[in-house]
Amino acid sequence: MRSTLCTALLFALGATPALAGAPQERVRQTVDAVSAVVNDPQLEASSKEHDRRERVAKVIHESFDFGMMARESLGPHWADLVPEQRDRFVGLFTQLFERSYNRLVLRFLGGSTTTYGAESVDAKRAVVKTALLRKGGDELPVDYRLTADGGVWKISDVVVDGVSLCGNFRAQFDKTMRASSYDGLVQRIETKLAEEK
Repeated sequence: MRSTLCTALLFALGATPALAGAPQERVRQTVDAVSAVVNDPQLEASSKEHDRRERVAKVIHESFDFGMMARESLGPHWADLVPEQRDRFVGLFTQLFERSYNRLVLRFLGGSTTTYGAESVDAKRAVVKTALLRKGGDELPVDYRLTADGGVWKISDVVVDGVSLCGNFRAQFDKTMRASSYDGLVQRIETKLAEEK
């Protein structure tokens, strides 16, 4: 009875004891699931690349908050979009981010070990530090930034070797928007995605 009262009081005060340690657990589950796909011998053949990408995409969609990431990457330009434009942009951003994550992180995951460092949690934001260690001794630091929405932690950015993927997109998008327009940005993203298929 007493623990129930304490829990109720903590929630009433805005604390979320259930979230303690959850950011690192979310990252571990995501990395483990992606690693299992990347290292699956049955999916190694080039003919299985589509299956491999599909399975990785499923894990990523469950773990990442692409709506928030797309909004953050557009910065103040997001406010000018109507709902249909926002929905379309989230879809395009999701594909673009998946390609970048695949290129920068997934290629490194094969045959590597993930180590976990510090986890810092501040209200509804958290950072989980990891490093990918390869057999040859190469190390790639990868930090995951997370946000809690409705009590569920989701990844909202990935910082690879000190470079924020969302921050990088934001700088590119802002430059394109200033030189052209939102439609120009969409066209550029669509062209890039078509070239990489």
